[in-house]
Formats: sequence, structure tokens, C-alpha cells
Amino acid sequence: MKASIEQIQQRLKTSNIEGWLFHIWRNVNPVALATLDLSEEQMRSRRCYYFIPADGEPRKLQHVIEPHSLEHLPGESASYSSYTQLREGLKSLLNGAKTVAMEYSPNCNIPTVSWVDAGTIELVRSLGVDVVSSGELIQYFEASLDDEQIASHFRAAEHCRRIAHEAFQLAGERIRTGNPPTEYEIQQYITGEFKKNGLTSEGDPIVGANEHGSDPHYSPSPENSALLKPGDVLLIDLWAKEIGPGAVYADQTWMGYLGDAPPEKVVKVWELVRDARRAGYALVKSRLASGEVVTGGEIDDATRKVIEDAGFGEYFFHRTGHSITWYDHGNGANIDNLETKDDRPLIPRTCFSIEPGVYLPEFGVRSENNVLIDANGNPLLAEGTDQEELILVEV
Repeated sequence: MKASIEQIQQRLKTSNIEGWLFHIWRNVNPVALATLDLSEEQMRSRRCYYFIPADGEPRKLQHVIEPHSLEHLPGESASYSSYTQLREGLKSLLNGAKTVAMEYSPNCNIPTVSWVDAGTIELVRSLGVDVVSSGELIQYFEASLDDEQIASHFRAAEHCRRIAHEAFQLAGERIRTGNPPTEYEIQQYITGEFKKNGLTSEGDPIVGANEHGSDPHYSPSPENSALLKPGDVLLIDLWAKEIGPGAVYADQTWMGYLGDAPPEKVVKVWELVRDARRAGYALVKSRLASGEVVTGGEIDDATRKVIEDAGFGEYFFHRTGHSITWYDHGNGANIDNLETKDDRPLIPRTCFSIEPGVYLPEFGVRSENNVLIDANGNPLLAEGTDQEELILVEV
């Protein structure tokens, strides 16, 4: 297990929850697989359960034809065959507990938490047990980073910052020498630099000029890629981590203008998005400095308000940010009160992005940096990643 039984039990007691009930079937609950360190290669065609009580030894319930599904985990095991035996076995497994956590989110407010089907929730509740969300527990065991992981994030962030700036410089050099690159060529330069520097990435970076920057998930290809030219507004979004177990991503978006005199509208929108990003970070800093809780949804609201107050709210149509772990989109709190209602508090040793955007028909602007809350509750930004002004590229 990634976390010890003792660590989980301590967190359960702190949260006033009597136990954590894991439901495992056909490997459809990634939280259970990760928290319990279950191999996805092992067949689990029948339902099995693992219950960690706040006090006492863990217990297992497995089907008679798959008695080894949870064999590496501590605790006594009971078996079942029929669905009536399953119900009785589950009742015995819970042993009088009145409140248990499961991978469930009321009204599916947080989809990254909602992995247990409604019928199973109904089954557990029919036994007189209240089911609460494991969303906050997940943060401690699926998004909390150790010292080396935190260090790996900052190393990846330095690489991403440098490579992004070099990519802008390359675009300018190519234009100046009469051999302008395509978006795709700049993208491939970035992926090549990742490989040279021992980095890996889920998917290729986004390199989008003008209206292509208004597609938050634009991916240039040899067929659809635009040729870069003077006067382009250029967005580069890149994410990567070191190769190795447990390494943590950095994810940044940088904005540039190919030329030395960007139009007033481009500067206005850039400064608006930058200021929105800063407003989100300012809320994190002020709340944590005073020892108060701040949630992902509240940061989204603070960031979004800046853009809405300026009259551009309809052009900012995605959440403000996401959890970052060894996955680029992790299982911690997302900075979101738009697509989902993430009311989980931000906790120490977690990382997340703040990345507001304004996507107009003619060009798009997004600005993204990553906030790492250290073990003492201090929010940190990787050095040099707080972009203050548009990058003006000599062409």
C-alpha cells in the first residue's frame, strides 16, 4: 500500500469517519487500485470489498472463486457466493459502523471522486450505514507529495520554463531568416527537448497561433498546422515530468507576440488574464497565511470574477485549474466552481494549476502557473514562472 493502515486510520479519526470501504470490481475504481496498490493485471470479475476501520484490523470480503484478489493486504478474509451471502457478508464486514467513506460525490459534484455505482451505495445504506464522500481522504493518499516529489516538480518546472522560452526564440529566428516554422514544428521541437532532458509527458504540447489559441485543447498536426508569421499571438502550453517512479508534473502556459508592437486589444486581454491568475494566487496566499481554509471552488470564483467584471466572462468557459501529481491531472482538489463544484480544501504537500483564459474568435490568451503548498502550508511558485508581460519575439 502507498499509505500504511495506521496513516489511513489516523486520518479517519481526524475526519470523524468510522471507516473507509473500498469497492473493487473489474478495476473500475482507480482510487481503490492506487490506494491499496492493486495490480490492474489481476482478474477481478467478481465484487470484492476491503474495509479499513478507524480502529481495529482491516477486513476483506471476496468471492469464493477469486479468493486471492486482496491477498497482499492485511486483515481477515470472509467469502461469499450468492448475492444474499454478499449482503450478509457486507453487513458483517462493516460490523456495526454507522458512517463509512466511499468513492462517491453527492450529485456527482466531483466526478474524479465518483467511482462507486449508485446501486452499491444503495446496498450499503440499506444496511443502516451512512455513506460519505472519500474526496478529502483521497487528497491525503492520492495527491500528497513527499519531499523528493516536490523537488522533482520544481526541476520539471525549470525545464518547462526554459524550453518554452527557447521555443519562442526559435520561432523568431526562423521567421527572421526567411524560413518560418509551423505550429507543428515548434511543438515537435518542444517534445524533442523533453526527450533530451529526460522528461516524459502525457500527450504533446499545445502550440496555437491566433484563433488556434482559442481552442484550449488544440493540437497541431502536419495537416492542420498554421505557418507562423509576424503579428501572430502565440500560445504555448507544455507539461512534463522527469522519468522515474513518483515524479511530479509541471504544467505551464506562456503567451507571446511575434513582433515588438502588439495591438492594444491583445495587451488588454493579456493583462486581464494575468491579473485574474494573480487574483487566484493572492487568495491562496492570504487564506493560508492567516491559517484559514481555502477551497478549489473559491479560488476559481476569485479568478473568474476578474474576467467577468471586465465583461469577458463568456469567453472563459473552463475551470481555473486542476490538481497536479504524478499525473498531470491528479486526484486532489481542482480549482473549479464552474464545471464541477469542488469544495475540498487545499492541503499541504499538494500542487495545482491556476490557468484562466479568454478565448476570442480572433485569438486566445491563457496564463498558467503551478502552486505548490509546502509541508508548512506556504504556497510556492517555481522561480521565473509568474509571467508578468507578453513575451515580445523579435521577428
